[in-house]
Amino acid sequence: MTKNIFDRSEGAAINNMKLIFLACSVFSAVDALWRSISFITFFDSDVGYFDGSIMPTLSNCLLVISCAFALLGFIFINKNATLPKTLDSSPNSVFFASIFAGFVMAVDFLYKIYVMIGEERFEYYAFIFKKGFRGENSYLLRATAVIEIFGALSAILTAVWFFLRASKNVKPVIVAILGFFPVLRALSGIATVYFDMDVQMNHPSKLLLQFALISIMVYFLCEMRFFVSDKHPRPRRFFVSGCVAILLGIAGGASEMVGFFAGSTSKGTFCIEAFFCLTVGIYALARTSAFVKDAESLTVVEAEDEAEPPEIS
Repeated sequence: MTKNIFDRSEGAAINNMKLIFLACSVFSAVDALWRSISFITFFDSDVGYFDGSIMPTLSNCLLVISCAFALLGFIFINKNATLPKTLDSSPNSVFFASIFAGFVMAVDFLYKIYVMIGEERFEYYAFIFKKGFRGENSYLLRATAVIEIFGALSAILTAVWFFLRASKNVKPVIVAILGFFPVLRALSGIATVYFDMDVQMNHPSKLLLQFALISIMVYFLCEMRFFVSDKHPRPRRFFVSGCVAILLGIAGGASEMVGFFAGSTSKGTFCIEAFFCLTVGIYALARTSAFVKDAESLTVVEAEDEAEPPEIS
């Protein structure tokens, strides 16, 4: 496998794909552990930043290098190589990852509703959306309220989409149309993290979560192309975006959750977004793994067809 890593020919595309996927999977686990240890050991919760030690810096460097390695897929996976034009939903790993993600999104929705009810948000929303409402940061308050409502709606719709993805009998056009729900859920997460005025704009958690959520948006947009028509799939883009989503979703999501439960960070909303990133990272891992196996099987079948001698009439 490794001898062909610098071979950009069609025949080496699958081996290169397998190597990149394996490396990204390992890097995601290593960086998740490394960054989690950094949060527990080197994060100054009073200041809200790492204490300047080399460990967190090396963790960030590893994550950047890993993402750059994933992007090599655009170079070392030949665009003319035989790659699947459909996504297989039959593997058990994809089924369980979809069901798990659906339950996580349902819980996310229930939690958001619980927060709204617990803080009497409904009366608050009715107040700030009044025509004559004027006050300090009135536009920011309204924007925050819209983001909260939008986040709850997109969460339950995303849960529905994941449950449908677990089924093998859903029409592709329905999957394509409803596939924008996870994109909207990621968008609401970006808005939630970005507009949190209690956390500095260059806070390490804020930056990584935004990058992770952006990678998730790109990944789902690439996945939905498979369900539009046979002419729209872009297999290389799907594979590369999947690897990046695995890296940022698992490494970023897992470490942020560890930091929260260890008491290093205290933003519950960030922990919710980290759980979403981790969930999608696991889903992307299962989906991309199945895609690589399909590509390998497709290449084997193609080779067998070419080797089969012609029939003599």
